Amino acid sequence: MKSIIITGATSGIGYECAIQMAKIAPHEQIILTCRSLDAGHETVRKIKQITGHENLICMSLDLASLQSIRDFKTAFSTLESNEIVALINNAGIQNIGKMQYTKDGFEITFGVNHIAPLYLSLLLLPFIEKNGSIVFTASGVHDPRQKTPITLPIFQNAKSLAYPKENGDTDKINGERRYSTSKLCNILTVYKLQEMLSETSMRINAFDPGMVPGTGLARTYPSFMQFLWKNIFPILTYLKPNVNTAKNSGRRLANLAYSEKYRSIRGKYFEGEKPINSSDDSYNKSYQTELWNSSLELLNMRQEDMSIVLR
Repeated sequence: MKSIIITGATSGIGYECAIQMAKIAPHEQIILTCRSLDAGHETVRKIKQITGHENLICMSLDLASLQSIRDFKTAFSTLESNEIVALINNAGIQNIGKMQYTKDGFEITFGVNHIAPLYLSLLLLPFIEKNGSIVFTASGVHDPRQKTPITLPIFQNAKSLAYPKENGDTDKINGERRYSTSKLCNILTVYKLQEMLSETSMRINAFDPGMVPGTGLARTYPSFMQFLWKNIFPILTYLKPNVNTAKNSGRRLANLAYSEKYRSIRGKYFEGEKPINSSDDSYNKSYQTELWNSSLELLNMRQEDMSIVLR
């Protein structure tokens, strides 16, 4: 029995992804990571009841803490089923209020959405089977051609994004830009990591779930916008392309990570079920390399360490 790890699986897309994974991977161990073990155990109970899958567990993981990520890796290494067939970096946040920080002092959107899944992936690489997959949940907001209502990203090196300076923009604009930039970073990471693993059979892909109203992503928005997000915007799933229910996006995410259909596809950006081109900036090799190197510096990881891990 091998393991599948899903972050952010107690609600929204991650929860629906876990249900679908329980259906299509009945013989694997499915690990749901969670900040609250109580919430995690309740989620495991629900999914077992729905699917009949018996090999589900939850494990503690706080993506706003590098120490918690290290502790997760240590705990996972002691499990009997510690060979990973799929790692799904689904969890993410959007903060449009006052700037907040991780326990390591990074701006929280960048820390949770980029640094944490990168660090988790690198620490777990030695446990991923030779044909295993890593999926990063990204977003169409990274691409100006998508014309989303979210403020467009501006690429900077990891240190500048982790420790942003004050500017004259509103909290809303800064928060949206931090979010869209973190999603650009996810895709830059996918392309760079796949390049680094080019001599292996591992596959690294990015997934755009589309706009998924009703999820917890808008929890920092004003009350009126939260009301619209939860009660009005779901109507758009019937009217606009790439506006999806959490169930549909979760199902697609699980399939991309595990199903036979996608096992030969590597280093791609998916909008739902189909690979499409990501933004021009995401293919910029200098951006990919700069982000990679500066992120390793933030994590106090040396290139020599990476050469060992990536073998």
